[in-house]
Amino acid sequence: MSQSPIRLLIADDMLPIREYLSMVLSHEPDMKIVGSVESGALAVEQALAVKAKVVLMDIEMETPDAGIKAIRELAVKAPEIKSVVLTHFGNHETVFAAFEAGAVDYIIKNSSAAEILDSIRAAALDQTAIRPQIAKLIRSEFRALRSERNNLVATLNIIYKLTPTELDLLRLLAEGKTQTQIIEMRHIEASTFRTHVGNILKKFKLASVRDVVSLLKHLGIFEIFYT
Repeated sequence: MSQSPIRLLIADDMLPIREYLSMVLSHEPDMKIVGSVESGALAVEQALAVKAKVVLMDIEMETPDAGIKAIRELAVKAPEIKSVVLTHFGNHETVFAAFEAGAVDYIIKNSSAAEILDSIRAAALDQTAIRPQIAKLIRSEFRALRSERNNLVATLNIIYKLTPTELDLLRLLAEGKTQTQIIEMRHIEASTFRTHVGNILKKFKLASVRDVVSLLKHLGIFEIFYT
């Protein structure tokens, strides 16, 4: 007994692209085009109504992230429907947002028809592999995360060596207080303030207290200690 064709829905706001994809994919004996829509909202509505197996989903349609929202909604309402992204955008943020939403594959629109067909078939079988381009992005992201983690650990080790007064001074600077304001608020001499700043810079091995505050803000240190 032959296997049922893959029920495929195409979602793209460009009519020529939808027509091209429909023309190419409709000739495949193992695929059946069950819909062609121009928005993320319609993609969700139609995919549920026609019981699509795979949705070929653009990202930017009625809104810049319409495809992402549609993928997320389908993943909740009908996880058996597989979303394959087909888009012009290949940046880190869009790729990871798509996979986080529930996409099973991510293809750039300049990919060959064979790649698109392979992806649809693999998605239908729940056997999608990580493409070299996506794998490269993932490796890059993990390297960045590892570097950030190491930076956070090293910074926390310094934070724990700060005195309560030094930590308080940094918090006030992060809030935008000036040297004069801090001196008045904490009833200290200017020379005392400068001594604290000097000690902080030695511990962090940075040239200015502004650099220290910037680093701590970037790593979310103030949220860790004051929330």
